[in-house]
Amino acid sequence: MPLEQPLRKEPVAFDQLMEGLLFHAMKDRLDGEARRRLHAVGVDVDRPLLSAYPLSALLGTLKICAEVRYPDLSREEARFQLGMKTLEGFGSTNMGKALFGMARMWGARRMLSHMTRVLQTGVNHARARARELPGGDVEVTVEVLPEFKAAIGPVPGLDPYFVRGIISQLVEVCGARVPVTLLPLTDKTGHSFTYRVPLSQAPAVPATAVPLTRVK
Repeated sequence: MPLEQPLRKEPVAFDQLMEGLLFHAMKDRLDGEARRRLHAVGVDVDRPLLSAYPLSALLGTLKICAEVRYPDLSREEARFQLGMKTLEGFGSTNMGKALFGMARMWGARRMLSHMTRVLQTGVNHARARARELPGGDVEVTVEVLPEFKAAIGPVPGLDPYFVRGIISQLVEVCGARVPVTLLPLTDKTGHSFTYRVPLSQAPAVPATAVPLTRVK
């Protein structure tokens, strides 16, 4: 008998990310045409959100929302702004309120070291690695988890400009307003992106003592 093949892991976006995007970042901006376009990619905003959506629905939603919300901006800038607005809106959800409270206590440097936790409140298929640079800046690499690469295939697993907006808004919530930079792309598959966060330019913020065991 042939061996049974293991189930393939499918990438999804969770409802709290979609809520931040559709009902906060896009508040009052989804007309009938936008709703029809969203329905075509598998998102019905006239019904309660599903608990999870396939990656194709998330990427399609990002495209539509960026075009509707920021029609006069470049593709890259529109998605960056959308990422900032989405995380801002996510802060209105129950999970977002808890995350923002933690971010304000910990500060940007410590929060970036737990960026995987931030990503996985929104999607199931990504992780992040933060690296301290000489001089005080931080480099953050966001990548698709290996077990999801087969399911994702040649399409991007994440939008690098949208994620840049999320990181920018997160460090601002932490009290550091600095220009986050997307470094030149080296991964041709679109499964890995690296950002530079110039925390050396941010004023020092006293850290609040929080036990490390609170975040895994």
